[in-house]
Amino acid sequence: MANKFSQTGTQVQTQNQTLTPQQLLVSQLTEMSIEALYERVDQELKENIALERNTEDFGDATGSETASETADRTDYTEDFGTPQAADIDYSELSENSGLSDDAPSNSSHATVPETIVGETLSFYDQLEEQIGFFHLSEHEEELLRYLIGSLDDDGLLHASLQQIQDELEVYHNIPTSQEELERVLCILQHFEPAGIGARSLQECLLLQVHRAPDHNSPMKRKLERVLNEQFDNLMLKRWDRIQRSLHLSDADVSRLQHEVHRLNPRPGSSMGEALGKNLQQITPDFIVDTDPYEQLTLVLNNGHVPPLRVSEDELIFLRSYDGRDMKTLSRSERDGILYLRERVEKARSFIEALQQRHRTLTQTMQTIIRIQRPFFESGDETLLRPMTLEDVATQTGLHLSTISRVSNSKWVQTPYGIYPLRWFFTSAARRQDGDEVSVRSIKAALQEVIDSEDKHAPLTDEVLATVLQERGFDVARRTVTKYRVAMGIPVARLRK
Repeated sequence: MANKFSQTGTQVQTQNQTLTPQQLLVSQLTEMSIEALYERVDQELKENIALERNTEDFGDATGSETASETADRTDYTEDFGTPQAADIDYSELSENSGLSDDAPSNSSHATVPETIVGETLSFYDQLEEQIGFFHLSEHEEELLRYLIGSLDDDGLLHASLQQIQDELEVYHNIPTSQEELERVLCILQHFEPAGIGARSLQECLLLQVHRAPDHNSPMKRKLERVLNEQFDNLMLKRWDRIQRSLHLSDADVSRLQHEVHRLNPRPGSSMGEALGKNLQQITPDFIVDTDPYEQLTLVLNNGHVPPLRVSEDELIFLRSYDGRDMKTLSRSERDGILYLRERVEKARSFIEALQQRHRTLTQTMQTIIRIQRPFFESGDETLLRPMTLEDVATQTGLHLSTISRVSNSKWVQTPYGIYPLRWFFTSAARRQDGDEVSVRSIKAALQEVIDSEDKHAPLTDEVLATVLQERGFDVARRTVTKYRVAMGIPVARLRK
């Protein structure tokens, strides 16, 4: 469709927020797993001569295997006090970059082993788990689950909203409108991985560009233009036509080709492949346990990531030129000093980004522990409280997208098992006394009732609803049916 432009006397002022390079670095490090973070740190150490391992924290000059496999312990009091810091040389950072002296001090360490766990959740189960991230009504959850069930194996939605509306109203007696389905679909398109719920390949790729941390960068804007204006040429790999139409340089074309290859045209399929492995090696990002005094403790795992500092040799070299007139130096000396200063600033920025990553992860996990403390103390999942991304974002003061990135990519080890952080997010339901409970507690109660039923005379959904109502849960038969189906439990006649 050709774009039509019209000129009017109305001026509209818009405001876009662009991430600074430092904010983008913090965002990237925050989202990384322990293994990916180690690779990134190792890359920085190889590329930046001003960044080095803090060998003072190791048993010898080359470091020891035991010392490198560290994690940081945070002991919480009843009011969950300020957490300790990550294993970074903060004193060096504070001294060399002008940070305040109230930077957290180093804490004690613990070795966190890798754990082999079985992955049993399907692609659709993973999506349904993310429903609890948002404040939704029961009706909206019902629509969202139907949309999830309508996705193909690639995670795309090929059925029209009109068709879905007709199916809901005719076959399921659920009234809705295309406008309402559009709003719910927009929520689904905020799920992980990016691109889920797109109605076309073009929309799938655009969603991924819009969700990128640097989506406002010049290169991402050019990529968005290619997808919007030159999609047919892109599908036919006619880069010469794209280059002429958008007046791109050869360097732009090369970079855009690289960016396109990073996009995933099948987000659902790739997610399924990752989850299809019978065994998955998990390195937990957090360890939650209790100390001998029955106080909860939090360990933030640093894996094999070594402590870092700015190279003292490079700093001494730069200080030797303090106060000297740069005009008296040769060109090679000036270039060398400017290059070294740039390397030192980059090293400081990287260490500071690691520090910010630690604060973000610890603050997020601290808040989750505070909200879900009954579970962490007992392991009883029926005690999980309703919790959404907005709840954690509000209490931490962090951006909603930051909480989403942390929750979708991190794992926590507890005395009761290893859980993805997103498992602790669950939507709210209401008891007959007006108190809110998590949907997971209702599902647990439903499972308990079904497990204890007479297998020769299984309970119908209507009877199950009555039993749950007697236990104080305000649920209807249709709600019981929805939860039973989501839990993979067959109807009564098939449970004999």
